[in-house]
Amino acid sequence: MNKILKISFIHIYLIFNFSCKHEKIVLIDAPSIVSFSREIQPIFNQHCNTVGCHFGTQAAGRLNLESSVAYAQLMKSGKGYIDTLMPTQSVLYSAMNSTSNPMPPKGKLEDATLALILKWIAQKASNN
Repeated sequence: MNKILKISFIHIYLIFNFSCKHEKIVLIDAPSIVSFSREIQPIFNQHCNTVGCHFGTQAAGRLNLESSVAYAQLMKSGKGYIDTLMPTQSVLYSAMNSTSNPMPPKGKLEDATLALILKWIAQKASNN
């Protein structure tokens, strides 16, 4: 009986450990320090700052994510776009992670991309 219990415990441990390793692989691929200019802004360039969305003087939600102004817009006091104390509560992250109305409207970003954005916010959202 003891042997069966031990084998079951090891089996459960291996299943759990395997599933966690998959998540760790995603995190290992991310840089240790996330750069706004190298990793985050390119996400905005590809998915967000297009005509009709977060671009120009008529940017959706009055949030322009063009390279020249994106950081200043995100860090605007009182807007809540970035909350470094509670990163998952940031408007930016919440909107991108929404299941009912995800941003961008074309469809939710990949989990690895969302994890990268969350990591950047958690690292105090530096303009690096």
